[in-house]
Amino acid sequence: MDVPLHYQVSEYDCVPTTFLNAVSFLFTRREIPPLVVRHIYTYSLDTVSRGGRLGRAGTSKYAIQLLGHWLNAYKTRKFSVATAYLAPEEIHLRDGSQILQCLAENGVALCNIYVGQSEWHFVLALGHDDEWLYVFDPYLRRALRGLGNRARLLDDAGGYRPNIAIRRDWMDGPTRQRFGLGEEDDRECLLVWRVR
Repeated sequence: MDVPLHYQVSEYDCVPTTFLNAVSFLFTRREIPPLVVRHIYTYSLDTVSRGGRLGRAGTSKYAIQLLGHWLNAYKTRKFSVATAYLAPEEIHLRDGSQILQCLAENGVALCNIYVGQSEWHFVLALGHDDEWLYVFDPYLRRALRGLGNRARLLDDAGGYRPNIAIRRDWMDGPTRQRFGLGEEDDRECLLVWRVR
């Protein structure tokens, strides 16, 4: 990774920012074709709010699936990825997790987490240990209130490493709780690996 990970520029662009961060983490700037960047923005922010405003509800899960399929099919000499859009029952952080296996294989996981007040938000999982999942949250946060020792801010070193650690057991809880994956039906995750 030779380009730092980025923060979103609006309240709504966590998905395209997280996709771009995934590509930036896996490839150097010279290896990323402009068509990849174009398609990330083309497929994102496709929802319509109650007031008829495009993009105000973020990006749909169908657009995320479509973008994952497109990235999986698009290949150049320097750019090739494999993706897997997990079924809700496959999304967990217990031993044997496909997410943890992907991270162990130098892949990344785009995970949708509950942030409160019926709002969901995508973060990029970059690593883990026995207790913690290490993510880059594209929403710039100065503090994490009300989470106690369940999540903590990290020094992101200018965008070159994770900026939040979340306890795996908390994140994997079966109910809708802040910074958790939510109930099984709510869960959404796309795995991305670089293919050499």
